Amino acid sequence: MRIITRMIAVSDLGSREIARRAGLPMQKISDLLSGRLEQLSIDELQRLRRTIDPQLTPP
Repeated sequence: MRIITRMIAVSDLGSREIARRAGLPMQKISDLLSGRLEQLSIDELQRLRRTIDPQLTPP
């Protein structure tokens, strides 16, 4: 979670754009950034990670 939060913080994309590309509501990104990890599923976290850094997508 901390890694994804940091990736969001340093990303060239804004939080809204990351949420849009990942297909998640902006509230989920806000929850993550405020430390409420329990609001996101593992699949949603993986989607966020792949959205922020597409090179991490498995072949």
